[in-house]
Amino acid sequence: MKAKTVWLSAAVWFIAAGVTGCGVDRGPEPGGAADVAVKAVANETQNSFTTAPSASTGTQAAQGGATGAPSAVQSQPYPVVNTHVSPKVYGMRKFPYPYEAMLAISSDADSETLRKFNLIHEFINTTEMTPLGKGLGLDFADSFFMYNGDNLPGYVDIHHEPMSDELSWFKGVSNQPYAAAILNHYIHVGWIDTMHTFGDFSQRNQNETLFSRKLAIQAIDTLKADGDFLTVWTDHGNKSNVDNFGDYGKTPFYDYQQGANPWSKYYHTDLTIPYGIRFVWPDGASDQFGMRSMIYPLKLPDGREVWGFWRYTSEGFNAKGDPEWNWTPFGLDEQLSPAHLEELERDHDYAIVAQHLCGTTYPGVLPQPAVEALRRLAQQYHEGKILVTRTSRLLNYNVVQQYVSYRVTYEGGKAYIHIMAILDPVFGAYVPTVDDVRGLTFYTSNPAKTVIEIRNTPIPADLIQENRSDGVAPSIGIKWWPVDTTNYAETAPDIY
Repeated sequence: MKAKTVWLSAAVWFIAAGVTGCGVDRGPEPGGAADVAVKAVANETQNSFTTAPSASTGTQAAQGGATGAPSAVQSQPYPVVNTHVSPKVYGMRKFPYPYEAMLAISSDADSETLRKFNLIHEFINTTEMTPLGKGLGLDFADSFFMYNGDNLPGYVDIHHEPMSDELSWFKGVSNQPYAAAILNHYIHVGWIDTMHTFGDFSQRNQNETLFSRKLAIQAIDTLKADGDFLTVWTDHGNKSNVDNFGDYGKTPFYDYQQGANPWSKYYHTDLTIPYGIRFVWPDGASDQFGMRSMIYPLKLPDGREVWGFWRYTSEGFNAKGDPEWNWTPFGLDEQLSPAHLEELERDHDYAIVAQHLCGTTYPGVLPQPAVEALRRLAQQYHEGKILVTRTSRLLNYNVVQQYVSYRVTYEGGKAYIHIMAILDPVFGAYVPTVDDVRGLTFYTSNPAKTVIEIRNTPIPADLIQENRSDGVAPSIGIKWWPVDTTNYAETAPDIY
């Protein structure tokens, strides 16, 4: 039984030639990287890969997808097009050039220890030799716990470390720091970008919990004081984790989620959302690997709105309707299968893969099939096919790509793309910064004579990338984030 999820499709329409272009949610969208069709009369562009723009005739037949895209991540040497051709902007490319899809791994902090965390990140993020082989050089960020209130049986690592040694900011549910300095460091360098709730509060007796609003206040005050502002939240664990809030009221099962219930003593979203949480995974299963859009508006019981987002968590459902979870390292080979990656690239989709990379006591952390699966993904990235990035960057880009509003004007033989605003329907419209719009890419007949601006301020030249045709048209874009392969791993006495 496949695709047992309901999700928000992204249909993005663009209007060129001096009028506004804006991504809006209007139903199913057919295409991806080559998502432009030029209507010669109306000068409108729409996401489709049935036709491609031509500088001389307006439209021409296309083969579907970016089949002509080079397999190098860097922009091509100048000139990328005849500089004597008058510029004409056709519309927006779905993903940064030359990529045809975007993927993030969203790993939950369950059973995380410092040993396992460091081994995972040295292998995925750096290019050094590691116990798992040469590092992959990917942009991957993890999640973490502020507290550890777990009393479940079992161990968290190979030397029978008890659950009380699970990695967390504070020791247990106290105000005494445990791995605070290290986790603060990892947030600042980009190895952590997600709160896996306020902590691991799973109990043997699911009618009991150690969570309190006081702990939420302490956690947020601490993060603010250290300059740690995270935008992504993922729900966690069994019914003792009453600070969960994404699915409260959906079914009776989720009544335990009290974090957004303003009448509950466990209420905290009046603190958490103003602190900066924008994206919430609400503890739901999905067997849909790639999606046109990962985001949807999520209304909370206290009236606040956030962006909900999907994660691929399971491969089908059993006869009882329960998910066939594959979100441990032993399922990574199935998750990142060649078929899934080929489908993602072909359909020009987003994917967020849910995992628990530190979730086992396997001595090498990752079994060999999982290592090979990550190498397979890295190859797709380094060949310029699938852009692998951290969860927060994918989600931010998804919002910007879907809701950007821009104008195109022509003057003095040049085309000017004015990014006017991000018309975010959840948190409100805003004028973006350069970092907000990293990766946005526009098809144009002449990149050398096309200028991208925020309102009327040009993007700095060192952040502009001019691209050869990907089989649709040449393009110009704002450079994506550079990958940082520095080894930021740290250790400390008595932190396992």
